Amino acid sequence: MKNRKRIIVAFLLVVALVLGVGYAALTDTLTIIGNATIDMNQAANNFDENVYFSAAEVVSSPNTSVDSVGGVGTDDATFTAHSLATLGDTAVFKFTILNDSNVSVQISIPDTKLSGVANNSNTNPEKFSITYHYSRDDKVIPSGETMDVTVTVQVIAPVTEQTGATFGIEYTATTVDG
Repeated sequence: MKNRKRIIVAFLLVVALVLGVGYAALTDTLTIIGNATIDMNQAANNFDENVYFSAAEVVSSPNTSVDSVGGVGTDDATFTAHSLATLGDTAVFKFTILNDSNVSVQISIPDTKLSGVANNSNTNPEKFSITYHYSRDDKVIPSGETMDVTVTVQVIAPVTEQTGATFGIEYTATTVDG
């Protein structure tokens, strides 16, 4: 009888254990693993698209006719002035650089252009001078703001022959740590 009681108790314990396992809560582990990288090529493309000439205008051009002032919405700004006729004649243009990026930018003037020639070029310095004035002395353009570049072309020698000149300057826009 004693063995029988032991067998029954053992059997009940095994049944209770099996039933307990059957009703136990089930668990699972869930994990999220992620990676992120900054694509500097895409960032450079976005930056390039967001710093550009947003406006161009003739400020003054006495005794001249201006064929065009261009460059709005692009990285290249152009002007053409005709009919400068006497010593001292000037043509003045204003170009606006818009910083639509989400960081401040520093505008600088490298010594040489990407082509390798000297920057701030003038193909006829004996007859023409060209000056550039900036609305921001430090040439830093905060995000969402602008900087004006005023360009003045002046005849600096007596006009004795038909002549012309080509002018050029390249700027570098670089993000400002902040």
